[in-house]
Amino acid sequence: MNKPLTGVRADRKYSYRKLENFASYVREQLKFAPGAAIDPLRLFEDLHEIQISRDNGTTVPLGYGVIGLEDSEGYARYDRERKRIEVLAAQRTYDRLRQGHPRATYFVAPELGHCVLPTEQLIRLAQMPTEQQAAFHRGRNDHKPFEDTEWQANAFASALLMPARGIAALEERRGY
Repeated sequence: MNKPLTGVRADRKYSYRKLENFASYVREQLKFAPGAAIDPLRLFEDLHEIQISRDNGTTVPLGYGVIGLEDSEGYARYDRERKRIEVLAAQRTYDRLRQGHPRATYFVAPELGHCVLPTEQLIRLAQMPTEQQAAFHRGRNDHKPFEDTEWQANAFASALLMPARGIAALEERRGY
């Protein structure tokens, strides 16, 4: 049974292999070795260390923040005034992140995926009026999973948290 798609059609199609490459690049930027566990609190608080390259050759800085949200763990957005992409966590999510709660730990990785994968799309959507954004999200299931923004973000998160190279190295060490 296939799960319904929950994102919108992404501007670009990404294979899992390509997403592994993106995740590897992010790990390198943040100085996480391929086989090392990621400290999710450090990942969240070090997002400002990452610069995202845009299609036009310029870069966009990342940032993070903690905000008051009741109905969501948080989200990624483009801040037009600061000209940066931010991952914003609800206060409750951030508190759980500091405690090492598994769900809060997972929150950071896909939101980071939303920042680094469809960068141009995220910026473009942020500049649309709310009504136009709502229209853009209607009829969003007319695409394949590898074209879906949520699938891409979750696949990126998996590759970031459990990179294939790291898993292969563990298997080799254990003789599997």
